[in-house]
Amino acid sequence: MATSGNRIFIFPLALLIVGLVVLYPALNLPSLSQLLQPTPKVASEKSPVKIWANQRSGLYYCPDSKLYGKLTPGTYMSQSEAIQNGFQPAPNQTCR
Repeated sequence: MATSGNRIFIFPLALLIVGLVVLYPALNLPSLSQLLQPTPKVASEKSPVKIWANQRSGLYYCPDSKLYGKLTPGTYMSQSEAIQNGFQPAPNQTCR
């Protein structure tokens, strides 16, 4: 049974936990799954690799990809141009 002395510590602790649960989304902290995902490698600015950039998805595909040149609408460009235009590598890796 809790004594009145223990209740003094339980209420603020419960209030703190409820406050964190309610405010956590507003703090814009990364989730555990976001922290565990690998970050894409950054290509060099003078990458001569020609990629296929898909305008609909915003992803680009390397020449060795099964989807290279197949997804429409799309266009060929250098990897560095694709990165500058905001495209992201499809499998979270840059082309070699």
